[in-house]
Amino acid sequence: MKKRILIALALCMALGTACGKKEVEEEKTLRSVEVTTVGKGDIASEFSYTGKAAPAKEVSVVPTVPGKVLSFNYDVGDKVGQGAVLFTVDSTDLQNNMRSLQASYNAAKLGRDNAKSTYDSNKLLYDEEIISKNEFDQIKYAYESADAQLASIQVQMDNLKKNISDCTVTSPMTGVIATRGVEKGSFASQAAPAYTVMDLSTIKVEVSVSEQVLNTIQVGDKVSVLMTAASETPLTGTVATIAPAAEQTGMYTVKVELDNKDGKIKSGMMAEVSFTMAASDDTILLPRNAVIEKDNETYVYLINNGEAKKTAVELGIEAEDTIEIKSGLKKGDNVVTKGQTYLSDGEEVTIANTAAKTKEKTKTTEKGE
Repeated sequence: MKKRILIALALCMALGTACGKKEVEEEKTLRSVEVTTVGKGDIASEFSYTGKAAPAKEVSVVPTVPGKVLSFNYDVGDKVGQGAVLFTVDSTDLQNNMRSLQASYNAAKLGRDNAKSTYDSNKLLYDEEIISKNEFDQIKYAYESADAQLASIQVQMDNLKKNISDCTVTSPMTGVIATRGVEKGSFASQAAPAYTVMDLSTIKVEVSVSEQVLNTIQVGDKVSVLMTAASETPLTGTVATIAPAAEQTGMYTVKVELDNKDGKIKSGMMAEVSFTMAASDDTILLPRNAVIEKDNETYVYLINNGEAKKTAVELGIEAEDTIEIKSGLKKGDNVVTKGQTYLSDGEEVTIANTAAKTKEKTKTTEKGE
């Protein structure tokens, strides 16, 4: 019996020892985050507005003298120089009127010359008091009337000469023919343009900008103009004019001009004009989502030896998904970009993205050595 009691006690002691050691250590779970390595770059805050390309100069040509079109020399798309003859209008009736006026002029000139001769001879008689003042006044009046009649016919002839000259219609400037509204035998008048001439050597793009941007723009500023139909890369334009008053929409018209001597830009092409509000070169940049703004604090989480460190930062220029960090970080820092919302200062973390994890391990090893 005594032996049985001893065995039972031994079993209980063994079981008790085993129960005491049955404490399982739970593995600590770390929060997983993604990080990025801080780098430097250029950043600019821009506002973009859409407009259409148009010629800097465009002139509608109409005949000052209506009439039948005898011929035209240029068609749509042709290049034309200033003074080149675009078309001619029939001047037959005007030429006939000129011949009639010329005959009247010749007769009036003869009459005026005779009246002047009479006036000159009788003036001598009047000066010698051989004829009365009344007689001389009549002779003087006849001469002045003849002279006025001749001058009137001369004015009519000058006007007629101009009209005849205007029957040959020329281009007022160098450019490209945009439209042609005349045909041989058609009647040209001032009711509709006969030709439209565009100067495409300089292109203008008009955009409507907000008051937020207006006071940051000055005449002469260089701006970026994206016109994919003409160029894969942005072109450089110059601010030519800024409207002093707003439109009914509350926007302000800004005209931007671009050089187009190569002729690649066509009228009507869509353009996106970008105005730079602020810019900074070779500065610290971060993805915008890495920055936390909470409780009047602006901060990020740095990863150092596997721990998240809350670090205050000063923000600068923001452009799309990127933001400038003016102070608080340096190039090479590892900053949490995903999983930072619920982090706390000093919390241990594990890095999810491989490239950043390798970078952090390398730093840790170097520090340990």
